[in-house]
Amino acid sequence: MPTSDSDGKGWAAARIEEIAPTTVVDIGPGAGTYVRLARERTPDARWIGVEAWGPYVREYGLWTLYDWVIVADVRHLDMYTVDRAPDLVILGDVLEHMTQLEARGVIARMRDWAQNLLISVPLAHHPQGEHDGNWFEVHREHWTGPQMRRELGPGLVDYREGQVLGYYWWSAAKAAGGRP
Repeated sequence: MPTSDSDGKGWAAARIEEIAPTTVVDIGPGAGTYVRLARERTPDARWIGVEAWGPYVREYGLWTLYDWVIVADVRHLDMYTVDRAPDLVILGDVLEHMTQLEARGVIARMRDWAQNLLISVPLAHHPQGEHDGNWFEVHREHWTGPQMRRELGPGLVDYREGQVLGYYWWSAAKAAGGRP
């Protein structure tokens, strides 16, 4: 589904405001959940959406929500063509749509590229198939909180694990031994 459970959204919005990004790259925006949640909290930020399923751009009016929308699968996109070093990359309910091996590769690329990552993943296994012909919506593999915390390692600044979703804030500065 191109939407997300409301679990933890307030926590996520507060983290976005705390980061105070000038550039936000929202990977897999679907219906635009995060831009709708935090655009007002980041009035000077440039919001870029990277959506794998082209029909969502028109269906959810992504061109009106984002400053720039790219239709591409993040697993195959040269992120440096999007921005040199964004302040914040949001991977909101995206990683469960790929294998863990693919997701780990995406996380590694994002850590090399972005200053901060905000990741949300379902913590319980929620089987999901295609949605209106969109094969990107299939849930391939499920993450647990401990798996995600291990994956993000020493750059993990903060996290919130709710009943449905886990949220994780990773910072390049913290990973390098500094403060986020």
